[in-house]
Amino acid sequence: MFVVSSVSLSPVNPEVVAGESLTLTCTATITGRGTPSFTWTGQVSRGPLQGQAVQGSTNTFTNMLRIERVSQHNPSVQCMASISSSTLMTSVTLSVSGNFVIKA
Repeated sequence: MFVVSSVSLSPVNPEVVAGESLTLTCTATITGRGTPSFTWTGQVSRGPLQGQAVQGSTNTFTNMLRIERVSQHNPSVQCMASISSSTLMTSVTLSVSGNFVIKA
């Protein structure tokens, strides 16, 4: 049986200046063998995923998301890790500072 036993995002309290980029890392721990799939959702302009699931220790995998440009106040981002029928999701809210350009 394959189970996603935990999932976490880092940094835990991400801070970014409006218009700048940021990389988030999602880490999943599984029991059993196999490689989880990662799905990212959120209210940001995303760049390409930085590779696929990368195995760290025996049952720990990571996946990175590069956010190209943060363009709104305090958006949230979610990471979901899945293997077989087991899925866990976690989210963070970005703390955004600076001025936003509003286009008419």
